[in-house]
Amino acid sequence: MTLSADNFEFICRLVNQQVGMALTPDQQLFVEGRLDPVARRLGWDHLQSLVSRLRDHQDHLLVTEVIEALVTHETSFFRDPHYFDELTEQILPRLFARRAPERRLTIWCAACATGQEAYSVAMILRERFAQELQEWNLNLLATDLSFTALQKARIGHYSDMEVSRGLTDARLAQHFRRQQTGWQIDHGLMQIVRFRQVNLTSVWPYLPPVDLVLMRNVLIYMSQTARQSILNRMQKTLHPDGCLMLGSSESANALNLPVVRVQS
Repeated sequence: MTLSADNFEFICRLVNQQVGMALTPDQQLFVEGRLDPVARRLGWDHLQSLVSRLRDHQDHLLVTEVIEALVTHETSFFRDPHYFDELTEQILPRLFARRAPERRLTIWCAACATGQEAYSVAMILRERFAQELQEWNLNLLATDLSFTALQKARIGHYSDMEVSRGLTDARLAQHFRRQQTGWQIDHGLMQIVRFRQVNLTSVWPYLPPVDLVLMRNVLIYMSQTARQSILNRMQKTLHPDGCLMLGSSESANALNLPVVRVQS
């Protein structure tokens, strides 16, 4: 199935308006490949039918399905070891020291996909800061725009392949239970993380000043306008001495934000 130039431009405008995603002309084959299964599931032999439905009927469920098909959910446990080494050895100890008087810490995984990053942070908290977990008010919020991804994250069940990406045998034994069809995250670990559906270009949840935001490899998919809007709002959300962690190729531009980028 192929898209006409006009229909491809329409899809580009749609996803940009809905979620701030910036598609480029060289991604047309990618878009066609992602939307082909959506059209076939609905009984259409041409992408023209799918686009016509999007144009004419304002089908919000179909819009959601199209966006789900196009967004990237690539993630893994402890993705980029240098990133989590710095988090474990530098950033979290510094934040715990700063927040000792009020015994309160808020962490936001702002694009958690299927949950591996948020659960990786929860493992660090449990392993290195067990006393703080018992005596502090710790709020670990994990959000994503994908309802499907969040369903998997909330269940906390992962395949052999998924746990083989980034987990040591020791961590697997400590934090997971073997099941017939894969691995289940320990219930106590699951209770540390609170999942919520959030579109970063739309309404954000109410949060106290956030001490740490993990938002890697999100802005690279966004339009310049969406990036700037998200960062402006992040500046107001982040605690004055908090920290924003971005991917190695991402930038907060001229904003006065304490950014940590992890080099691969």
